[in-house]
Amino acid sequence: MTSVLVRLVRNHGGDGAVAELLRRAGSRHEAAYLEDADNWVSQPEVWALMQAGVQLTGDPAFSRRVGEETVTQHAGKQVATLLRSLGSVEAVLQAVAQTAGKLTTTTELEAIEVAPGRATVRAAAREGFTRSPQNCELTTGLLSSTPSLFGLPNARVQESECQARGGVQCLYTVTWDAEQAAAAADPQQRVTALEAQLTAMSERLHSVYAIASDLVSTEDLETVLQRIVERAADAVRAPSHILAVRPHEDAELQVYTRGIGEAEARRLALCTLAGNDVPGGSALVVDVDSGRRSYGQLIARYASTVEFFPQEQEMLSLYAKHAAAVLDMALALQQSAQRHEQVSSLLALSHALANAGTSHEVAERLAAAAPNVVDCDRMRVWLWDGYERCLRSTAAWTRVPGAPDPPDLTISPDDTPHMQSMLTEPRPIFFDTDTDDPYTSRLMAALGVAALAIVPIIARDVFLGILTAAVTERPERLRADGDLLQRLTGVAALAAPAIQSGQLFDQLRYKASHDALTGLLNRIGFRQSIDAALNNVGTGEERVALLFVDLNRFKQVNDLHGHDAGDELIRQAGARLLTICRGTDEVARLGGDEFAIILADVRHDEQVRAAERRVRRAFREPFSVGGIPISVSASVGGGIWPDDGHTVTELVRHADAAMYEDKAQSRRASVMAQHAPAAR
Repeated sequence: MTSVLVRLVRNHGGDGAVAELLRRAGSRHEAAYLEDADNWVSQPEVWALMQAGVQLTGDPAFSRRVGEETVTQHAGKQVATLLRSLGSVEAVLQAVAQTAGKLTTTTELEAIEVAPGRATVRAAAREGFTRSPQNCELTTGLLSSTPSLFGLPNARVQESECQARGGVQCLYTVTWDAEQAAAAADPQQRVTALEAQLTAMSERLHSVYAIASDLVSTEDLETVLQRIVERAADAVRAPSHILAVRPHEDAELQVYTRGIGEAEARRLALCTLAGNDVPGGSALVVDVDSGRRSYGQLIARYASTVEFFPQEQEMLSLYAKHAAAVLDMALALQQSAQRHEQVSSLLALSHALANAGTSHEVAERLAAAAPNVVDCDRMRVWLWDGYERCLRSTAAWTRVPGAPDPPDLTISPDDTPHMQSMLTEPRPIFFDTDTDDPYTSRLMAALGVAALAIVPIIARDVFLGILTAAVTERPERLRADGDLLQRLTGVAALAAPAIQSGQLFDQLRYKASHDALTGLLNRIGFRQSIDAALNNVGTGEERVALLFVDLNRFKQVNDLHGHDAGDELIRQAGARLLTICRGTDEVARLGGDEFAIILADVRHDEQVRAAERRVRRAFREPFSVGGIPISVSASVGGGIWPDDGHTVTELVRHADAAMYEDKAQSRRASVMAQHAPAAR
């Protein structure tokens, strides 16, 4: 009963009406439970559902309709087969007490009088239960539809006494056409009817085979959908048929027709999809939907006013479900292809990241490869700088040539609250041009971005940075749906361990190329840096210069003040050398108290001489080591590539010799000063 009730409400107002039905009735069951004909529910819940159904449909005879269609619904069930085996309407009503037990445990039914074409049935509530007006209407519907088990029209039912309205019992008089029933009971008539049913079942079986072949067809989707329209037109007689569907949510409406022009079919389809009646004539409209999604509608239409049979509604619905199944399969294949593409892209990205070394290389490969996974016009990788507490734009990719792309961008928590929330509760964030964040709005405007997606890069709860994907047109490409989130988070998940490995590589390479005491380049880093400087020299006038610096009398510092003081002096000396260098210059500690300075982009000798003078001046002021002033001077020697050496070895040898010559001159000057006669 409840399955019929729910179906009638859904037919009246859709799933929204079913939800309202359950709410009004206070039902504790889901709709799916009520729609399962094998489930039982309590009498109070049934009556509450009946009352709510009357209210929602506005049909005072709603309960009677439920009763009428309950028997129809069971036409193919074992209960109906059992009742039909009794042989006649009279026999079914005679056994009404047993029949009632298959439908309800709250009401007793008894056949008081049964004769061909007429019966009197008594109904009363069992002990502990009561009858309600809806109960009586339901019983009326059930009794009236008994002849339908034998292919006869419904009976006429009149209630002469009602227990729900104060009577001792409910008395029903049931009448039907006895002659027609006798004809249906005639063996020859029954054989003829069974032959017709067998023929119909055979035709339907062929149709089922054809439908099954469609589901496994290798033909394209449009061919299969057009075939469905043709088959629906054969099953439901009408001059014109229309199948209007959207195979994918973002797809244009596709229209397949028979007996009507495409333009007219599209106009009618848009009308029915908007919930309006078809103008002129009559139409049978069923939804093409499945558990996956709603695709559109299947329409059969007459240009004039002609009524459709209920069976035609059912038949057209079957073909609509067939179309939905075909579209479900096409959608599943498309999603499978997308997942394959996504997995392949992620695998390619994984391989690219696996071959990267430094964190900067990881960022560059990530920015270049991630657009193969996420459809965008710009991709940027930002790495978190824990010392400066900001995000630094480390690598960027753009599909738009000549687009504005500032390379040195940073974002700090003070710039935008979204940056602060990303640190505390990292999660993907999506922006469009209507964002109320001033900083993000200005940044998007400066870069010409229409939509922006940000996903955090996290490894073991450690925030490493963010990945930003942006589009300059068609912002719907970055709509925050499940597929995009899956792609973005998949890229970030692959990036996290690669970046951590890159950072570890950075640390190891830094330690291998830098002096542990001063933080300056060591011998390895010096050689890498000067090789890079020479490789970057163009064909113009620029040259590369090298200064060797050695501290004078440094051994005395160690002897007098200890090695800890000597180490501190070395640290301070390295720091002073950094202060006198340009941003493009490099300072290295080669060992002990020996330093080297690589001067890039030198165009004349005077620049080298000026650098030597800056070094000497840097050591005029004493150093403060443990509160003790210590004065040391420095010897400096320089060389210029390629004038003083065509190779690194030759240039180093020349600068080293020049430095020792400067040291020797300093010693000679010191000796002369000691032996000079005192002034009178």
